[in-house]
Order: sequence, then structure tokens, then C-alpha cells
Amino acid sequence: MKLSKLFFLTLLSGTLLLSCSKDEENPTANPMLNITFIMDADAARLNNLGEPVAVASGNAAQSPDFEILGLHFVGLYPDKFTSYENGVTVFSSPTTTAGGIAAIDFEKELMLTETDNKLSVPLSSVAAGSYEYFRSSIGFQKYSVVYNLSGASSTLANWPSGLSDDIDIDGTVASFLGYNTYIEDYTIVKQTVSVKANKIQGYFGLESNGTIAGQEFNELTEGNAPQTTVPNPIDDTSPVPPGSCVVTGKFPVALVIPENPTRDINIQVVISINQSFEWQDGNGNNKYEPLLGEQVVDMGTRGVFPEVL
Repeated sequence: MKLSKLFFLTLLSGTLLLSCSKDEENPTANPMLNITFIMDADAARLNNLGEPVAVASGNAAQSPDFEILGLHFVGLYPDKFTSYENGVTVFSSPTTTAGGIAAIDFEKELMLTETDNKLSVPLSSVAAGSYEYFRSSIGFQKYSVVYNLSGASSTLANWPSGLSDDIDIDGTVASFLGYNTYIEDYTIVKQTVSVKANKIQGYFGLESNGTIAGQEFNELTEGNAPQTTVPNPIDDTSPVPPGSCVVTGKFPVALVIPENPTRDINIQVVISINQSFEWQDGNGNNKYEPLLGEQVVDMGTRGVFPEVL
């Protein structure tokens, strides 16, 4: 009787172990590499070399309210000595010569939102290996910022007499960060901007909406930011092309793609927007006041932090 009981327990134990082993493997017919992008205002704020940095003296900044992130390229890199050209491309959107020279085709970029924020590619299309670094070329951003109308009473002909112009208003920015982008047209909120040309890195459109003295306020301006921060902590060993907006981040633990994957691999990529919209703060009041001549100096991102989940 004791022998039978021992045999039964041994058999049951072996069955449970086998069952757990199969559950843990969770084989998938077509395993995918799933990359989820998160825009984070609390992530570290880095400079072009991937070092922590504060807002420059004489400037002010705010963390924008993000709506859309447009990607042109996603790549994996074995180590810090792998050149930009020799990485493994996971995704790349088309380019076009419709504007003359080769440029990113704005309409064909990968557009991500806060809820639709995942890129999935078959693992069968990604070379097996160990990867320490993640890179992505950010071609487009759309987000909201707050700015102040100080200066409107003296610069806008239709400003209501006697009304204070110390009014905060929402503005939506469409920012083109790629080295060169061909744009047919783009819609910000209510207004559509017709371009039909190439625009170099830093071009943006800003649409403002609100109600002032009972009247709807809707204005559109265009401009160019003179600087776009592109953090690259391995710039000394693996620089990126000038103006490419290819941000670089290191995995805390290297990503390993096996020879014959049987399960999905999930990656989370945090992109820092910590005070990423920066301007010259002429009067030191920490308000963005374009009608007083305050200029945008930077609207890049502030770091990329990939992690295997």
C-alpha cells in the first residue's frame, strides 16, 4: 500500500512538472517582437550626449501634452561600437523624392498615440543575437503646450480695447524632426496647412484655440526651432547622421533574440518629454510669450529608455 501511494505521488509530481514546463514555454506559431512606446514627462532629462541636464540659464521649458508620435526608423545594435549603418533594422518607413531630394514621406510614417502605441514585427524577420542598444528616428510629434498672450494688445489690431492680454491659451504643435520631410499637407486641430515641399528638421506649425472676450480665437503660425536635442550616449563610438533625430538608449539587460524563437518578446520603450519644449524666457516669468518675441529653442526629445519585459 505504501509503495502504491509513493508510486502515485511520484507520477503525479512528474505530471505537474511536465504541465508547468509546457505552460511556461507557451509556444507561439508566429512569435512577434512587440515594442510599446510610452511618452513620459517624469523620465530623466538628457542632453545630446545622454547626460542629465537642466534647462539652460535664461530659458524656460514645459513638458508637452502628447497626442501623436511619428517614427521613421527603429533599429537594434549589438554594442556601442556598432555603427549606425550596421545595426539591425526592425522598421523603416518609405522615403520619397517628390520634393526634389530624398526625404521622409510624412504620410507613410508610423503614427502612434497614447492608446495605439505598439509596433509588432515577426521575430523571424529579426536577426538572432544579443543587442545592448535601441535606436529610433523620430520624424514627427504632435502635442499641446500652454502659452501666454502678453503683447497681443499692442501687436494684434483686433484686440479688444482695455482687455488685459495676460491670458494663458492652449496651442497645438505639429513638429517635424526628421532630417528632411516631404509634406503634402497636415492638419493640426481645425486648420490644414498646405506645404507640398520638403521641410528640414525643426519646422513646426502652431495652432491656437480659445475664447477671448466671448469671441473664438483661432490662429495659425509656422516657424523653425534652431535646435533639436537628440540624446546619444554612445556618440563617441557610434555617432548618428546629423539632423537625423535618431535617439539612442541602452537596455539595462541586453535583449536576446534566439535562433528559433517560440514565444513573443516584449519591449517597453520610454521616451522622455521632460521639459522638452524649451524657449528663451526674456523676462524670467517662466511663461512662453511668443508675442513678446520669445523664441522656441528646442523641441526634441530628452532620452530613450528601452527595457525587455
